[in-house]
Amino acid sequence: MKRSNIASFVALALIASLVSNLFAAEPGPKKKLIELGWDIPTTEYIAEHWREMEENAPFDGIMFDLVATSPEGKQCASQVLFTEDAWEREWFLPCVKNLESCDFQRYRDNFIRIDFYPTPFDWSNDDCWSKVCEKAGICAWVARETNSNICFDFESYGAQMFHHDPKTGRTFAESKALARKRGAEMTAAIVKEKPDAVILCLWMNSINFPAGRADNPDSVLKGFSYGLLPSFIDGMLDAVGPETVLVDGCENGYYMNGAAEYDRAACDMFLATGPAVALVSPENRAKYRAQTQVGFGFYLDMYSNPEGSQYYRGPEPGETRFDRLAANLRAALNASDQYVWVYGEQKRWWAPENPEKEWTSWEEALPGVTELIFELSDLKAALQKQKERVLNDPDKKNLIANGDFANVDANGRPADWGTWQIETSPTGTFVAEDGGAALKNMTNGCYIGSIPAEPGETYFVLAKARIQGESAGGIRVRWNDEKGAWTKVDEDVIVGFDPEAEPDANGDREVFAKAIVPDGAHRLVLLLSASGAGNDGTVIFDDVKVYKASK
Repeated sequence: MKRSNIASFVALALIASLVSNLFAAEPGPKKKLIELGWDIPTTEYIAEHWREMEENAPFDGIMFDLVATSPEGKQCASQVLFTEDAWEREWFLPCVKNLESCDFQRYRDNFIRIDFYPTPFDWSNDDCWSKVCEKAGICAWVARETNSNICFDFESYGAQMFHHDPKTGRTFAESKALARKRGAEMTAAIVKEKPDAVILCLWMNSINFPAGRADNPDSVLKGFSYGLLPSFIDGMLDAVGPETVLVDGCENGYYMNGAAEYDRAACDMFLATGPAVALVSPENRAKYRAQTQVGFGFYLDMYSNPEGSQYYRGPEPGETRFDRLAANLRAALNASDQYVWVYGEQKRWWAPENPEKEWTSWEEALPGVTELIFELSDLKAALQKQKERVLNDPDKKNLIANGDFANVDANGRPADWGTWQIETSPTGTFVAEDGGAALKNMTNGCYIGSIPAEPGETYFVLAKARIQGESAGGIRVRWNDEKGAWTKVDEDVIVGFDPEAEPDANGDREVFAKAIVPDGAHRLVLLLSASGAGNDGTVIFDDVKVYKASK
């Protein structure tokens, strides 16, 4: 498309909110990606390898196995907590020292994994449950001392702990009452040691949605494998303190595909009329909704297993399997309140303890997954690393015309750039000034440049701006299809200049953005924008560069 025609298709109603939306959204809680897998480490392993772990697996935190040895040489582990033997707190002091020796830069949200993997004992066995609660308290003590938290994995890998067994002679109501009592006792032991504990459960009531949708949930729960779990969760709610946070990690997130499915599950977990809340006793529902977060599990093997596997997620038309992985992981993170736990089995994030054992990394199996995790976990830091790589590339070529604004047309405006401002309040002036492209006194307007682009290509945008007076400035990357019409507007890339960032000696602030061309787009349109000034403010853009990422 010719540059002279660009302005004619920019002035659509959709653009009127261009800059005013750049800073409108209030930041929510930081979303966090937590690693879990068959490569689950011990504190001893973490102490020896935390640097390379953080480098090769840039999550926000990890789940780990709390392992200690008794004076008699018997191993005790949080993943095998449901045994009749007792623990002593001092056995776990080496675990505390291991974690204290780590200067974590990324792993600030770590979780001790407690498996509900019982040796056969009954809900009514007070002595066994007392020991289990004492051990849960020791885990919470370690969590408090090491700034960690707790993970509950309720899955029955052996005995069906949460299934009502009529052979006990108890009615279902009596079994529910016992389960609620045990949930309260175990949670109270944790809260006593760490009142502000985050207890991330790999699932809570999300495992029992069908029962929550029934007119009589108990009639369904009575025959379910996890039919007593809602009662145990009610007990947890009975015992939580005001600072305690519970997370329903919704392991069924493994199988979800697309934002709509994750959003629906989030509603089912949280809405007052949803099936998860229906399984909570009426007296605990307000507390549940105030102190329980929506989370999701994400199964990496779905995207590396061969086609035909029971656990296989293929691409949508026009995309790769990795595209589908990235889209679904973003959807899970967006639909969560805070936590998504990323689970893997057949590959590893870090080397096994036996260095001679053959292994395959997740990055080898899914090239690009490390950078994806890094971006989703810490976009600012990830983009900074990418920026350094781009600037150090000797073969880089700026694709945007007149990005330094050295060429000026007969009207005193930067050549090769179109302009637009909102028609209902055309207060601004476009002019080449002070070596850059100035937008003076703009209510809402932008300079417009574009380059050809093809789906799947990646581009990096760098720019500087001096912001004066009441103006706000930012950059938006948009897309045109083959006919020059806007397309994939939900995949616009919007970046504002950080008003708190320290300007350079010239008063410039920098911005760096990454843009991946969506399916159906054939032109990248760059909008250098200013808004909010009215009669007092100027934004001057300079040194604009657009680089195409190498393959």
